Amino acid sequence: MTYWLFQGNPKYYRIIDGIRDFEQMPWLATRYAKDMAPGDGVLIWKAGDQAGIYAISYAGRLRHRRDY
Repeated sequence: MTYWLFQGNPKYYRIIDGIRDFEQMPWLATRYAKDMAPGDGVLIWKAGDQAGIYAISYAGRLRHRRDY
């Protein structure tokens, strides 16, 4: 299984609230989107003060830009 690191910057997104409040969280993957597959592992990294991994999950349904 492949794991992906997603960074949440608290300057732009309340990442801790999102982890606590949402069952699913949409993320925009720009660089390796075509390499990702449903079921891949996901690590949610909070940037800034007290940086670190705050959640471990998996990729669900993947949508590419053409799906929007």
